[in-house]
Amino acid sequence: MYETKRLILRNWKNKDTVPFIKMNQDLKVMEFFPALSSLEETTQNINEFKHSIKECGYGMFACELKENRQFIGFVGLTNVPSPWVAAINKSYGIQINPKSYIEVGWRIAYQYWGQGLAVEAAHKCLSVGFDDFGLSEIISFTASINKRSERVMQKLGMKRDFAHNFYHPTLAPKHPLALYILYRMSKIDFECSK
Repeated sequence: MYETKRLILRNWKNKDTVPFIKMNQDLKVMEFFPALSSLEETTQNINEFKHSIKECGYGMFACELKENRQFIGFVGLTNVPSPWVAAINKSYGIQINPKSYIEVGWRIAYQYWGQGLAVEAAHKCLSVGFDDFGLSEIISFTASINKRSERVMQKLGMKRDFAHNFYHPTLAPKHPLALYILYRMSKIDFECSK
């Protein structure tokens, strides 16, 4: 569906299921998630991603290398699920329209880390969101201790919203993964960064 210098972002294929299951069972990849994803959860994820792409035109795209068509994970845009919207809104003390929250996200297999692939693909997704879908803002968030994902956000030129940290909607506040940080990028900031 979309291409970068080294990558193809596309809809999901049956052949993606096995490597995605393997990714979701990798302790390094899933370090900052409360648990590994089961076969059922992984299959559900893929179905949700396909549905979003069909209904919205965007979603979490399967990501593959151009050079060998190897599946390496996913990168894309998604409507932030309701429990997360509620958690973010709670940090603001006001109700913001859930449709205002579109997230850029990624999950890349461990062997492909450190090559700038997440940044390359996510930058393309920002461009798609702003230019093709007319979004005014895109957000991203992660557990406060996940410095690798935070660095991706910074490399994308996103700005941290320091005033509005929030808590994972299903974890106890004292859980080590409970505190989340929020990054934002407006269309104006994206245009200025080109």
